[in-house]
Amino acid sequence: MNRGLIALMLFSGLSWADAPQLRVQARLVPGEDVVVGETLKLQVDVLTDSWFTHGATLPELSLNGADVLAPNGEASHVSQSLQGKTFSGLRYTYRITPQRAQHVSIPALTVSATPAQAEHELSAHTAPLQFSARLPDGFEPGEPVLVASALRVQQTVTPSPDRLQVGDSVTRTVTLQADDTPGLSLPPLPFATVEGLSAYRKTPQVSNLDDGRGSFTGGQRVDSVTYRITRAGDFELPAMRVKWWDSTQRRPEIARVPAVGFKAVAAPRAAPVFSLTEDLKQLELPTRLRLPLWAMSISALLLIALAVYASRRVWLTIFGRARHWLRARPPRKTYALRPLNPGHDKDAFP
Repeated sequence: MNRGLIALMLFSGLSWADAPQLRVQARLVPGEDVVVGETLKLQVDVLTDSWFTHGATLPELSLNGADVLAPNGEASHVSQSLQGKTFSGLRYTYRITPQRAQHVSIPALTVSATPAQAEHELSAHTAPLQFSARLPDGFEPGEPVLVASALRVQQTVTPSPDRLQVGDSVTRTVTLQADDTPGLSLPPLPFATVEGLSAYRKTPQVSNLDDGRGSFTGGQRVDSVTYRITRAGDFELPAMRVKWWDSTQRRPEIARVPAVGFKAVAAPRAAPVFSLTEDLKQLELPTRLRLPLWAMSISALLLIALAVYASRRVWLTIFGRARHWLRARPPRKTYALRPLNPGHDKDAFP
């Protein structure tokens, strides 16, 4: 065999051996058996025997009957030994929350990345996975299920319901925080209607919580209702209960929001900025002025005479124009009947 060909084969083999590798692994945490509403983690490890110059590209994941929260670039560093060789890389996490009891199949995911010293981008596939979601104990079909490792409920009422009047407004705000559960999985709270109060529900504020470093820790939902008082009396905003499943203790729990009671009185009539009657009383002057009928008649005549005198020029102009018209009008013609006997009365008419 030609020495040049042997050298070329050896060089190609060394180059192939030195080419960086890309490995992709996927697993479900805590396992393949979860309850409805429980968040399942799909961890995808992207590994190489070299190192990555930038993050990997992961596909979108959509599952029927389940909410999926993508990694959004969030990743943690991992390292492990495969076949006696050290691989390191990044771990990405999808969060899957089933909304109904069902069997779910997760297809193979294609992940792309470019390890250092690689001539082009590499791709690898995860193995297909599956899991089953069942209804947790203590919940009926169709009942909303909230699953969390811990739950916190906080209530605030503004303004303070100590001095309220008809027409005032009271805002009741309840904040719900759940660990290891996305904010979109938190159900709306049951705010009841109260007679004598007009309720105006605001748009809920739903968000995810993190640890300050970008790592997901849970979800938050803030519901707020403003009540406008339409009548006087005693009122009570009913207590609320939130049923949830403790994923740590594996049992149902109840979180309670206490009732809020308050009293509203009728609003006082608005007082004028100043009162002429009160000023006259302070000056010890009569608050009412009474005039006799003859004095009112003379006052009316004086007002009329004053108005006529003030408009005298207008009246003089009107009278002058009328007199001028009477003088300048043409003379009136005399009309008579022609006599029946013109012979005898010929001198009666011209």
